[in-house]
Amino acid sequence: MKILLRNGFILTENGLEKKDILIDGQFIKNIDKNIVIDSQTTLYDFTDKFIIPGGIDVHTHFDIDVGSKSSVDNFYSGGIAALAGGTTTIIDHPGFGPQNCKLDFQINKYLKLAQDCPIDYSFHGVLQSTSENLEVEMSQLKENGISSFKLYMTYSYMMSDEDILKVFTIAKKLDVVICVHAENHAMIEHLKSSFKERNLTTPIYHSKSRPDYTESEAVNRLLLLAECTHFEKLYFVHISCKKSLEILNSFKKKGKNFFIETCPQYLLLSEDEFLKEDGYKFILSPPLRKKEDNISIKKYLNDELIDVIATDHCSFSLNDKKLGKENFLNCPNGIPGVEERIPLMFTEFLKGNITSKVFLNSCCINPAKIFGLYPQKGTLKIGSDADITVLSVEDFNFDSTKSKANYSVFKNHKSLVKVDTVFIRGTLLLKNEAFFNENHKGNFLKRN
Repeated sequence: MKILLRNGFILTENGLEKKDILIDGQFIKNIDKNIVIDSQTTLYDFTDKFIIPGGIDVHTHFDIDVGSKSSVDNFYSGGIAALAGGTTTIIDHPGFGPQNCKLDFQINKYLKLAQDCPIDYSFHGVLQSTSENLEVEMSQLKENGISSFKLYMTYSYMMSDEDILKVFTIAKKLDVVICVHAENHAMIEHLKSSFKERNLTTPIYHSKSRPDYTESEAVNRLLLLAECTHFEKLYFVHISCKKSLEILNSFKKKGKNFFIETCPQYLLLSEDEFLKEDGYKFILSPPLRKKEDNISIKKYLNDELIDVIATDHCSFSLNDKKLGKENFLNCPNGIPGVEERIPLMFTEFLKGNITSKVFLNSCCINPAKIFGLYPQKGTLKIGSDADITVLSVEDFNFDSTKSKANYSVFKNHKSLVKVDTVFIRGTLLLKNEAFFNENHKGNFLKRN
């Protein structure tokens, strides 16, 4: 089946251009002006609309069990929310498995959980220990298309410096990406205990228990551990503050190689949200920061120090979030966001806060390149998968979202664009808020 997208402003590495896109089956066949078609080709006229590559969100937590609570979005509802937000591919971070489980345990579990995901997907391996079989298990997963792994410096299966050095050494040998949640566990636990003893437990103290230096210290330490092992595929997830970015920038200027991710919440929201009546909705880790951190993130985005904008979508019900209204320690960490990312960030481009290049690189191209999906995904090129999102210029508020969380932390942020149409591998899945091919199943993506 052939499809022609006509009269839209397409966003490629060359910038915005008014051109047509011809889709043949699952792939982009041609990109040019005034493409001639036959009567068998389906025509879509996207005059005055923007056509971008389908978004790639490399940091979601669908169907995650955090011990006391489970997220409300499974791979179907989360995938529908992603689709509604113009994202066509996710790479999910699984939760922890049982103690001493093999590295492929969670991957095998999540492959079953994701069978009804309507968009394309992959996973990061989750590192819980440095067993003697770690290199073999990582190598086997890489052979099966899992080329990135995540470790934590806090939470139940936090890793010591010795563990991290071992992981980096193996990862360098296998040429895989290591994603790291960088926070200083001991400092956070000390501050949490101190606030609990003084009965200081309203949502703002979640932020105060994880100050910016708990992140920046861990970031600095990771950079030195990577330098010690000559490891250059270190990926920092959800960097949130100016202190961390200044350290990262200083290492980058010394020629060190690594990747940096941030999220829309760290660009657009501040810790003032914790002081509101519904401040519990905003509890996530790392926490929201100060306005000066928002400004720093915008600066380093435009300086192209930050590589990726993901979401850390980890959605819980409002009833579960309300457990943190009087005591943040009872609140599950996480917010929804997979639906809001593309409209919000394209709005930032239209407002002149970031360039079109920054939008394209951080939301589409860089995620694909870093995690082994380019040029199959993340770009509008001849031969690439026809994963395409069309944005219409109209004011749009996130009053009603598809996530089962049933709320958006960006409710008060007006978007200047709305997701109009989405194709995945040439199949129309969304147009004018109506879903098509609702039984469509996404593909598991093997990454190199």
